[in-house]
Amino acid sequence: MNRSRYVIRQLDKTDRAIIVALTEDGRMTIRELAILIDMSSPSVSERILKLKDAGAILGYAVLIDPKVFGLGTSAYVRLNAMPGQVKKLETLLADSPEVVEADRVTGQDCFIAKVVVNDEHELQSVVDRFVPFASTDTAIIQSSPVARRLPKL
Repeated sequence: MNRSRYVIRQLDKTDRAIIVALTEDGRMTIRELAILIDMSSPSVSERILKLKDAGAILGYAVLIDPKVFGLGTSAYVRLNAMPGQVKKLETLLADSPEVVEADRVTGQDCFIAKVVVNDEHELQSVVDRFVPFASTDTAIIQSSPVARRLPKL
């Protein structure tokens, strides 16, 4: 919720530097961040609070490698909902723990979901859950030459 007028103006170079630094190391201390961007700690703290308040920073997360947990297969599943099944499909996607991301999209498909599972057999089981409500097209991820990153700020 934007209780401030902070992001009504364009984010400046310092705001972007704070966001980039925290994206690279979300556990960085305020002091370390202040030294990195050559500001005082209180000023950095205030900027971070304003960025959070404005909705520019939504939270902090731990990134994991699914393979370390035995989850060796990832895939994108495109789903085209049967008539009247969009809401049911949306709920099913949200309730499926193997679905780590899902977006409602324009075009031929209704949703694109990223699924992370142990193996192809488990992938088939997950996809089979959606078949009564949508036609599906699955693409197993072979590699990720561009890891998830910030858009150009």
